[in-house]
Amino acid sequence: MNSTSNNWKMIIGLEVHVQLNTKTKMFTSSDWSYGESPNTQICPITLGYPGTLPTINSSAIEKGMLIGLSLNCMINKITKFSRKHYFYPDLPKGYQISQFEDPLCENGYIHIENGKKVNIVRAHLEEDAGKTIHTIEGDALIDYNRAGAPLLEIVSGPDMTSPSEAISYLNFLKETIIALNASDCDMEKGNLRVDLNISVMKSGDKEFGTRREVKNLNSFRNVEKAINYEFGYQSDILDHGGEIKQETLLWDDNDMVTQSIRTKEDAHDYRYFPEPDLPPLKISDQMIKEIKDSIPKLPHQVRKELLSCNLNSEQVDFLINNRDILKYFESMLDDDLKKTIKYYNWITIEVVKHLKDTQNSIDSFSISPTQLKELVDIEIEGEIDHSQAKKIFSSMLKTGESARKIFKDMGYDKVDDLNDLDDFVKTIFDKFPDEYARLISGEDKLINFFIGNTMKESKGKYLPANITQSIKKLISDK
Repeated sequence: MNSTSNNWKMIIGLEVHVQLNTKTKMFTSSDWSYGESPNTQICPITLGYPGTLPTINSSAIEKGMLIGLSLNCMINKITKFSRKHYFYPDLPKGYQISQFEDPLCENGYIHIENGKKVNIVRAHLEEDAGKTIHTIEGDALIDYNRAGAPLLEIVSGPDMTSPSEAISYLNFLKETIIALNASDCDMEKGNLRVDLNISVMKSGDKEFGTRREVKNLNSFRNVEKAINYEFGYQSDILDHGGEIKQETLLWDDNDMVTQSIRTKEDAHDYRYFPEPDLPPLKISDQMIKEIKDSIPKLPHQVRKELLSCNLNSEQVDFLINNRDILKYFESMLDDDLKKTIKYYNWITIEVVKHLKDTQNSIDSFSISPTQLKELVDIEIEGEIDHSQAKKIFSSMLKTGESARKIFKDMGYDKVDDLNDLDDFVKTIFDKFPDEYARLISGEDKLINFFIGNTMKESKGKYLPANITQSIKKLISDK
């Protein structure tokens, strides 16, 4: 349903649940990973047996801090855990250990693609619930493997006002978290899940409308669809004098609508109280400094640098999504930005093709960035054409020798006898009079046509750079 009214403005906040890739669960030493047989990664603590006591996963704390600091958050030096009570079959204890007051991270921000600042209200640690599997026979099966897995919930401010801003924010988070190696953010596995909070307000007003929450969106596309549907739904009700009810919803991707699962729900409904079995956790200044110093160059910083190197957005996205190839590419760069596209094309075409053919990664690629740069620079300088460069590349893969040595062994270092070059080029002009007429009339792209035919007829006697120079000189005399 789409709104036909221009009276309303959407207000969007997002809660992003990131499953951290620690070896063990949040409050127990039980191992966990995706795809194991149901109920094989459980223990008395996971199942909430009486008398069991939780212990804090230090690796989850570190990864949570790493993400928080990368989002410009303040780290609380004393952070507390609480019990959040609700009853659901896949929550064996009847409560979830989470954080309410004094979360791990607070008061951060990021700038999304259009430059808008989006505030990070908090990022707190908690344990995941299990998974309910509904069968076609109508039964509900419970898999507790995921119960207790470490989650970081990142809560934004209500700062986004369009689906594109929401998706830009989510992409920023996903790229950053993957770059930090804190999670793979695979939404198909449930390693990143999104809750959408959306309300509408009159354009120009300062007071937000009634918020509705759409839970557990499992793709960015569904986030976008749910935003558009809810904005249309809420605007339409308000246009007709109705009132918005605060509800918790699920997205029905088959019918393309939201479905209510419960009405108004606030913090007091969860009966939060301090977790009696976990004392407040103290975090030192030294620990904060060490984790801050370990933050790598983040994707938004890399994107800015690559865009300044004459790459387009699509090329930059490819490199950011393939960090090993990005590292190789960055090792080739120098101060001459004119070479950047040539390096990019060589890596993403010739090198990637070789890696796919041999089923290898670039980490095991036998040609170093310095060696490939030497080869590509020879081509850029016009000492060889691309077909000759590819022959040298093949020989480098087989022999391990340097590009310059193979260049000499193949005889490409010979000095052209240029005394008859101009006359030879003229014979090629005579052979293709129509194309020659178009060339001298200003159709410069035909230079490559005559370079190719000159090389073909001369059997490679002349270098492409010298042929180009001869052609340009001859047509400038006309």
